[in-house]
Amino acid sequence: MKIIVNSLDLNDAVNKVSKALPNRDVAPVLECIKISAENDKLTLYATDKDLAIEKTIDANVIVGGAMLVPGRIFGDYIRNIADNGSDISLEINEDNRVFISSANSECTIGTLDVNDYPETETINGANYFAVQEINLKDIINNVIFAVATDDSRPMLKGVHFEAREYTLSAVATDGYRFAMSKKALEEKVDEISATIPSRSLSELSKLLTDSDNVLKVFIENNYLTVAMENTKLYTRLLGGQYIKYDNIVPKDFLSTLLVNKETFEKALNTASIMSRSEKNNLVVLNVEEYNMNISSTSQYGTAKENVTISLSGKDVRCAYNSRYINDCLKVINAETIKMEFAQHNSCVITIYDSDEVLYFILPVKQIV
Repeated sequence: MKIIVNSLDLNDAVNKVSKALPNRDVAPVLECIKISAENDKLTLYATDKDLAIEKTIDANVIVGGAMLVPGRIFGDYIRNIADNGSDISLEINEDNRVFISSANSECTIGTLDVNDYPETETINGANYFAVQEINLKDIINNVIFAVATDDSRPMLKGVHFEAREYTLSAVATDGYRFAMSKKALEEKVDEISATIPSRSLSELSKLLTDSDNVLKVFIENNYLTVAMENTKLYTRLLGGQYIKYDNIVPKDFLSTLLVNKETFEKALNTASIMSRSEKNNLVVLNVEEYNMNISSTSQYGTAKENVTISLSGKDVRCAYNSRYINDCLKVINAETIKMEFAQHNSCVITIYDSDEVLYFILPVKQIV
């Protein structure tokens, strides 16, 4: 095997597939990147058996073949010698070591037997939904922050997707807050559902662009596969039944307010500075007809902010973890948001006059 490839293209490909390398000590072959060369294409592939990423780039393939290189060492070296416009030569020598050379650098790295590497997952292409790339990226980012991070309920460490007719829905919850987002599908489907690990979705989001290209997302044999331009991601799905969430969000509300999103976000961030060192990041909302007072108190002092709002219904006084509200505001792309308060001060946040996102937050404590 002998190839010549642009250093920046190779570095970018290595960085992308390296996200699928395992974070802990495992079998040595899984700590490697598989590199295959044929027909002037170089394909890099890495997997930890739960997540796999494949990236294909152009290259001058003098002699085709495949090799297995230690991922971290190879990636660090390529990163350090990558230079704008320069080429890198990769060549396997007689003792199965890869010789890497550029204009000013050269090294050799031992390789492993490529036949010991796990086979790539295959799909038959029958079960999929089609969605614009930017919409898939947005729906992931709209909910992923709400997934659970502890191991007590493994299913909650993923985002649950449901595709039905022309709508794609995604939900996530950690038991204290609930996030839902909806986007349009490009083709009608009967019904497809899957719970996808948050780590895999996080890496997928980084690979997606803001393009309106239509992607097909395949879900088969407990795996999800997404094919982007020159890049593929495979991930194992979370097994088991996702929680029944239809009745989580209240339907009856005592109070509803409308507020400018940017103004509210800035005031919340300012008021919550005082409580950021506290466990619950506690902020108190005191809502009256035309005004919302946001305050926080800690051992360092007290901070208060006032925001103009429009309120219908009863006055509200309640306390929340400010981070839970702020996480929602960060991903909402709208001028005006709606906050609805149910019994016991649970709160639903949506975009005014839109059902694209919905966030449900429990109060930290009841305030008399």
